[in-house]
Amino acid sequence: MIKLLLDMYKVIIVDDESAVRERLYNQLLTFKDDFEIVGQYDNGYDALISGSQLCPDLLITDIKMPYIDGIELIKRMKQELPLLQTIIISGFDSFDYAKQAISLGVIGYISKPITLGELSETIAKAKNELDKRIAIDDDIEELKKRADSGLKLMQNNDLSKLITLKDIPENFKEKLLADKVNLDYKYTILAAIDFDDEIVQISYEKMELVSLYLEKYIKEEFDKSNISFVLFDNSSEFGLFILSNNPFSKEVLQEKLVRILAKIKRGCSTEMSIGLSETKVEGGPHKSYRELYRHALRTLEYRTVIGSNIVIFFDDINKNKTTSGKVDENEFKNITYEVLYGELSNAKDRITRLLNTITTDNFKETYLFILNNLIDALLKACVSLQLLFQTYMNYDEIITKVHSIKSNEQLFDFINKLVDNIDALNKKSRQSGVETSFNQILVFIRNNYNKSTLSLEDVANELGYSVSYVSAILKKNNTSFIKFLTDVRMEKAKMLLRNPENKLLTIANEVGYDDPYYFSHCFKKNTGLSPVEYRKKWLKEIFPFVLN
Repeated sequence: MIKLLLDMYKVIIVDDESAVRERLYNQLLTFKDDFEIVGQYDNGYDALISGSQLCPDLLITDIKMPYIDGIELIKRMKQELPLLQTIIISGFDSFDYAKQAISLGVIGYISKPITLGELSETIAKAKNELDKRIAIDDDIEELKKRADSGLKLMQNNDLSKLITLKDIPENFKEKLLADKVNLDYKYTILAAIDFDDEIVQISYEKMELVSLYLEKYIKEEFDKSNISFVLFDNSSEFGLFILSNNPFSKEVLQEKLVRILAKIKRGCSTEMSIGLSETKVEGGPHKSYRELYRHALRTLEYRTVIGSNIVIFFDDINKNKTTSGKVDENEFKNITYEVLYGELSNAKDRITRLLNTITTDNFKETYLFILNNLIDALLKACVSLQLLFQTYMNYDEIITKVHSIKSNEQLFDFINKLVDNIDALNKKSRQSGVETSFNQILVFIRNNYNKSTLSLEDVANELGYSVSYVSAILKKNNTSFIKFLTDVRMEKAKMLLRNPENKLLTIANEVGYDDPYYFSHCFKKNTGLSPVEYRKKWLKEIFPFVLN
């Protein structure tokens, strides 16, 4: 998107009302020197098909449309066009839609009926953002021409193996040096840089774009310091070696990495977070890169508590973990199932015991974290989160309320009322046909989870639904295709791992993963343990006299 002086930004308009499309068209004519309307569509499907060929700079879309709604259209188009600017025009003044729009980086959310003043102001804002991108795009073109920028991005490379293999081959150091990668420093930190948005699959183009930005901004921030870096692509996220012969300053790292994330957000319309391993690790080429990277990934799990677009150190979360009480994760799962299936008496008794436990001094450090987990468990039991947020409280309001309550009695009362509201909505939803559709989707996924190529489109085509409808049904049940598929695969993997005769490669293939390294990574993300660690733990619990 390198714009010359006489070039105009390309716009497509998507709305199922012809009168709205005409009004938008006429308003854009006032910006005729800057915008060219290259397409008008009455449904999201046609816009998606044409959009990939037209490569628009600006998308103006309604939300409620045939075939593919506006939210899904934006998600899918941004996978192909990560710098695409978007404006939503909608007759639905819904907080849930607005929240989704914000998460997608939408420039403006305009409620119908449209006022010319608001529309003109929003279009001008979009133009300003597009103008800012021109200089950035020039940088990208320059970066692509540079064979060696000082940071070597290694795609499908040995560094991914370095963080997954327990035993490193003897010639590994020499192999890395041949690729001009030197890890021989006194101090080492490993960082995991992950996307915050809920993209099912990151496109190659977006990974490439983000990697170029990361290279550029890391080099800008640390070029004159005594710190070296090696950036690499680890499938769905990026890994980063931070190397120095001098001890690290956590404050300096924090400041510089936060600035990098801000630049990424501005340059790619993408929010990311960085999880870092310990800051006091010495000893030349480290013998446990795998452990360091696991710690980096572990810190990212705290985004659910702290928020997105942040830098998190393992030192901080590990301190809290060792000085505060814990709650068995199965307790949260039991609460979810009991509320979901209407066993309110059991659920409330379990919640009461949990709240009585965490209000002791032993849980002072993790109190809010556990409360957040409890709220998440309750929301997972709600069939229609959208309806709950519209009729009761939205997610932010619930969390704010819980954190502000000082009295145990008031906290217990609030949680019980939340449970009652969820139960009432669930009963109403069961009377509709949604539950039947949801069960059909779950059954199909459970019967086909072992297919490595299984996609959301496969589910929709098999059951005769649209992709957007399947996504909506899953979302109403507080899940997604990729999340549920992964959960099913992981549960099956656990069963297979309990048999010591089953090889890791065989298990990976049986649960739908062609790559055993990627399977191990996903298993760790899902369970907190590697497959080998899980097997050892389970065997020790069952046969303690054998392994002790």
